[in-house]
Amino acid sequence: MNTQCIPPTALRKTSSAFLVASVWLIGLAASLSAGAAEPLPARQFLSDQQQGHAPLLVDVRHPDEYRDGHIAGALNIPVEQLAARHGVLDVPRDSDIVVYCKSGIRAAKAQALLQSIGYSHVRVLEGSVQGWQRQHLPLVRETGARKSAPDR
Repeated sequence: MNTQCIPPTALRKTSSAFLVASVWLIGLAASLSAGAAEPLPARQFLSDQQQGHAPLLVDVRHPDEYRDGHIAGALNIPVEQLAARHGVLDVPRDSDIVVYCKSGIRAAKAQALLQSIGYSHVRVLEGSVQGWQRQHLPLVRETGARKSAPDR
């Protein structure tokens, strides 16, 4: 019978790493869900936009994705640049902001980031662009110049 014994120090290190990772994941999940508002339905956003009451809309995809098709009136700030460029939003921190991407993953990151720096009314567009397209809602396609937020 060949039995191997794992040294106690290796078990303690593995257990500690697992505990730290578990606590971190639980904290991350709690922080994301605690401040997360319900996603805004696409048709509700479109209705608000048509009535002139739409919140600030931020497309957090890359510029090439934005040019290929975006929602009218959207400001393009890639999620990777949002922390450094949030000043270009140029709205009070209690303003309504809606973020979207392709599927919602980057938008959820943008929502969490904006909330962590003090923006209190940030929502994800339900379904993001994929949901918008499934409902056959209009997209703007850029052929030349892009409407990206200026650097500040």
